Amino acid sequence: MQRTESFAIRLVNSIARLSAWLGGIALMGTALMIGIDLILRKTIGLSLGGADEIAGYVLAIVSTWAFPIALLKRSHIRVDIVYSRMPLKFRTSLDLLALSCMALFVGTVLFHAWDVLWDSIQYRSTSTTPLQIPQWVPQSVWFAGYLFFALTIGVLGCASVIQLRQQRWASIGALIGINSVEEDIQEETHRPAPGHTTTPSNGAH
Repeated sequence: MQRTESFAIRLVNSIARLSAWLGGIALMGTALMIGIDLILRKTIGLSLGGADEIAGYVLAIVSTWAFPIALLKRSHIRVDIVYSRMPLKFRTSLDLLALSCMALFVGTVLFHAWDVLWDSIQYRSTSTTPLQIPQWVPQSVWFAGYLFFALTIGVLGCASVIQLRQQRWASIGALIGINSVEEDIQEETHRPAPGHTTTPSNGAH
């Protein structure tokens, strides 16, 4: 069971990391496209056409695919003034409650997102722009982001329940809890600078 749990978490982590990289590249490409479009408009009066429309699609898609990595990295903002002073078991209960509320919210969003996608497929909707992009194309990728987010919540929820049955409270906090101030400081101070690689000391054994 633990091997299956570990594999599932590693799998969603790998997919989330890949989607984060692809999303970053897409955003940079979109910014470059908009920049070129603005320069062409100001200099020779030409336009690439559809740059703003494509940027809207990219922003919507990247946003949905960024949610899972934020959850896995425990980067969502939560007020921890009282939380950090609570006993470990009570904090675990709050973490599970927070994940359950997020699952309910994402499930609702996913339901309505599917309605939007299905309507576009059923009515063969296209954008009211010169590009006339079939709406189901970007909406499918957008919906897939929400679907993967829901899957990530499910994986973390199952892993947390397994840890709960074994009364491993600290492990649950490491999965779905809030980063403490000390953890944030440690992460920032131990993060290597760009282009810098650490080498082991000669005296280390």
